[in-house]
Amino acid sequence: MISEDDRLKAAHILLEAERTAKPAPQLLDTFPGLEIADSYAIQALAVGEKIKAGARLRGHKIGLTSKAMQAMVNIDEADYGHLLDDMFFDDGQSIPASRYIVPRIEVELAFVLGAPLKGPGVTIFDVLRATEYVVPALELIDGRTKYPRKIVDNIADNAAAAGV
Repeated sequence: MISEDDRLKAAHILLEAERTAKPAPQLLDTFPGLEIADSYAIQALAVGEKIKAGARLRGHKIGLTSKAMQAMVNIDEADYGHLLDDMFFDDGQSIPASRYIVPRIEVELAFVLGAPLKGPGVTIFDVLRATEYVVPALELIDGRTKYPRKIVDNIADNAAAAGV
């Protein structure tokens, strides 16, 4: 585990990398001892800063859900992140490439919920009951730290969420 001060420093490193579109060093190199719990706390701090600045939470993402994606990035578990209003692009809208460091597109399914889900213990049946509809989506992922990354870097970096 790392200190709360280091968590805040890590969040600011990620925010600055995103703001400048220049990759930061891997957080695990900068903060030895960084654990998954720290990474989710860093993610929450960075997202919280964006919300304080006026962003709105519009949804969540689950990443690295397939074994193929996990193998590609040498990470062996799924992660999750937040989707903010400035991450959404309309069909046909231009996306400013200069805003990103190493952007990539992934084809995804977007579950639009009609009812909230709260865990732990959420089952597939809970998800089905809460789902209003499912649509195809394109996810724009980006890394604000240098590659290759460990799971702790990916989680802290909002699970690489950059656009939808």
